[in-house]
Amino acid sequence: MRQKSKELVATYGNRESFLTTFNPDVQREICGNTDVCFFGGAPTLSLLNNTYGEKTAAMWLVPQLYNLSEYCGCRDKLSANQLKECASVIASEFHFLSVTELMLFFHRFKAARYGRFYGTVDPLIITESLRKFLGERIAEYDRHDKEEKERREAEEAKTAISWEEFSMREYGEVRPHPLSRKIERPDDGISEEQRKKYDEERQKMMIRTAKFAKSIITDTLTDDDTKAIFARQFKRHWGMTPQEFLDKYDK
Repeated sequence: MRQKSKELVATYGNRESFLTTFNPDVQREICGNTDVCFFGGAPTLSLLNNTYGEKTAAMWLVPQLYNLSEYCGCRDKLSANQLKECASVIASEFHFLSVTELMLFFHRFKAARYGRFYGTVDPLIITESLRKFLGERIAEYDRHDKEEKERREAEEAKTAISWEEFSMREYGEVRPHPLSRKIERPDDGISEEQRKKYDEERQKMMIRTAKFAKSIITDTLTDDDTKAIFARQFKRHWGMTPQEFLDKYDK
């Protein structure tokens, strides 16, 4: 947290400078890019308080709420006490939200995304609407994580090599992929000779798989991205990482 506070001050200066930078007038500009609002790295309310003093988040929220109150054009607007109290509640209950996420919320509120006031600006409607915004936030984070995962896998695929190439490099020959099948112990009702044959095949397969697991961990010729792909395939097939497999079976 201390390092983040240093970075915040280095980027935006003192408290007054920060409050000026993120004033309500820049709301429309900032909210033009939803990804920047959610993932742009803007400071959270908690970080504001830890960096500039415990009441900073509420101080920043008051003009944002006042701007919303004025925009809605209701006859009865938020009083000074309501502004202060509502800002304090949001700073406490939603301290994990960044300032750009909150600016996006106020922008969407103005667009009637969460309903509207009727005659009076109601602080409870604002906090209730924030709960709805949290649902949108979760959906955005899920989408972003999925896109990042797909991007990483696409990048990894550019440098990946086939199993055949890996096998030739590691063993000097093309061997059966150790994840091509699992050999389960046969049911009762077969001869001792058949059971012995199955056990021998299973033992050979386990040995090959153990060698493969070791190569994923120790190989220095294959790039890390390719090894990561093989490691994920290994875990999907066996339900454990290469190291966990070795710890369990390579005694």
